[in-house]
Amino acid sequence: MKKIISVSLDEEQVKKIEDVCRISERTKSWLVKKAVDNYLEDLNDMETALERSLTEDKDLLTEKQLRRSLKN
Repeated sequence: MKKIISVSLDEEQVKKIEDVCRISERTKSWLVKKAVDNYLEDLNDMETALERSLTEDKDLLTEKQLRRSLKN
């Protein structure tokens, strides 16, 4: 179920949103929803990373190990 919410933005933010929407041929609602989705996904990723870093299981991969595993 979709709900309508209201936010207050300054004129510069609105102008940037309108410019992006004009160029991308998207609605302001689509752009704001996409921005919120991306923010929430990033926040979830950060929470997961923090939780994993605080666990006793320190079986973490180095960047080099991760790159090697992704090539296989």
